[in-house]
Amino acid sequence: MVLRNLTAMAIYDQTFVYSSDDALAGMVVSMECLTGLFLLVAVIIGCFRIAALKSPFGILMINQNCAQLMACINSGSFSTLGVLLNIKPVLSISYLFGNFSIFLLPVILISFLLMSFNRFCACFFPLRYQNLFSSSMIRTFIVFNWLLSLVAGSYLVVVRECNFVFYHFGWLFAGSVSVKCGTLLSLYSISIQTVLSITIVGLDVVTLVALMAFRSKVYQSHSVEVRRRELSFSGQVIIQGAVFLCHGAWYDMGHAILPGNDDRWKFFFTTSFSSNLLHVFDPVVVFAFNKEFRRWLFRNFNVPTAQKRIVTVVSAHNT
Repeated sequence: MVLRNLTAMAIYDQTFVYSSDDALAGMVVSMECLTGLFLLVAVIIGCFRIAALKSPFGILMINQNCAQLMACINSGSFSTLGVLLNIKPVLSISYLFGNFSIFLLPVILISFLLMSFNRFCACFFPLRYQNLFSSSMIRTFIVFNWLLSLVAGSYLVVVRECNFVFYHFGWLFAGSVSVKCGTLLSLYSISIQTVLSITIVGLDVVTLVALMAFRSKVYQSHSVEVRRRELSFSGQVIIQGAVFLCHGAWYDMGHAILPGNDDRWKFFFTTSFSSNLLHVFDPVVVFAFNKEFRRWLFRNFNVPTAQKRIVTVVSAHNT
């Protein structure tokens, strides 16, 4: 696990002079967030338009992607205005952007956990599924998710006076140097991501193995199309959970793997760059694993025929 010397980084920031490297780092993250913005919006619209996703799983997907869209806009706004354009008033309130991202982190992860739990229950408790994921229960799950994250974030920011601030050295957000907060903020973000990611992947693996091993019993009364869709949904959430788990490991240990001696860029690629790349990767996984999304995308956005053939061939190969 890499130890980032926040005190030294704060001292460096006191003599900070804007350079082309700052503009480059800001532009890279801005482009990531802009790409993620369009993809996440497409997923959200698709969830409302596609008949197969007008379901409990689709509602949970909308909740997760809305939370991730908010994180994407938050990060993209700061990177464009503060890092790329070096607007001082924006930089001076970096803690507002950072604290908001800390609040959204558990919302996004718990949303993924709810999606995994949904697939788990659909597989192992089909007779109770409608009760477990009725409209009222889904609303309860979602409200509880946001309230729990709000309470945890409020405790960190208000009670323990923790702030997630921007450092020019490495172009990253990290906890501010505070006696009352200490390392609590770092431990919170790392532990919640690790615990929830492992739980998500564990649920997904159990569900996917059960679907593959007992598909004839689980879906004996369902059509081939329904079986394929359920496997696709399960594959989607297991990949997304695994990516979050790998990202947590990369965040902590990627610094030792990267070549070169410039710690600024090593910090950048293991934190800000990789974190915001998730805004792009997650919706791409959705499109890759869901035939309904691809059909809807091709039909509504006039994707060239050549690209259709390529995706069809890849999809057939994966099948």
